[in-house]
Amino acid sequence: MDTTILFISMIIALAGFTQGLTGFGAALVSVPLLSLLVTAQTAVPIAAIFGWLVTLPVVWKMRHSIQRQTGLILFAGSIPASFVGAKLLANMPSQYILITMGVVLIVSSIHSMTSKKPLFKKTSVPITIGAGFTSGVLGASVGESGPPVIAYTSMQPWTADQTKSTLAFFFMLQMIGANIGFWREGLITDTVVSHVMSAMPAFAIGLTGGMVGYHLLQKYKINYHRIVHIFLLVIGCALVFKNVSF
Repeated sequence: MDTTILFISMIIALAGFTQGLTGFGAALVSVPLLSLLVTAQTAVPIAAIFGWLVTLPVVWKMRHSIQRQTGLILFAGSIPASFVGAKLLANMPSQYILITMGVVLIVSSIHSMTSKKPLFKKTSVPITIGAGFTSGVLGASVGESGPPVIAYTSMQPWTADQTKSTLAFFFMLQMIGANIGFWREGLITDTVVSHVMSAMPAFAIGLTGGMVGYHLLQKYKINYHRIVHIFLLVIGCALVFKNVSF
């Protein structure tokens, strides 16, 4: 087996496991690692295709826990934001956007881990739209749409099932548009399709492992939300340190 295909399969397995366990994180894991092996024009579409596929079994299995209204409002808020994100990308250095996102993740994660009560007692339509809009802006400007929505849903008074399923539902809707956009731009090439097909078995294994891991978290009453906030805190710190010039 070609070593590139082997490493891509390992990365996709890790991404599938992460998303199966937490309900998010496939792109955060796969895009930086894939970019070490292939061009960004190849890495991002591969991650986007698997990022959509990984949501389907999660959404189906957890369909009764999805907070559909909140998910749809988040999605609606993200649609017009792509134009703002494109403007930011054209006129503002991306590191400033990423530093801001990192600081927000650090503050929200620390608050959520130290507070005994959820930040929000119930979902607010304006704040939900704002979270979706911010997600759309970041997705179009720096390719990282997940953190605002992940942080927002993790601060809701929801169960782990409700949080994970609603995130998967939102990403499922969002990734449809992203993949259509890649296809229209000619980025879904034969090379991308070939890598996707080669990594499909590894993806299935990783996703299954992640979903089994999530089941074990629930069975042994391990704090799902704390794991999510630790993950977000690490991401936030990484974004700040990566983009601050010392």
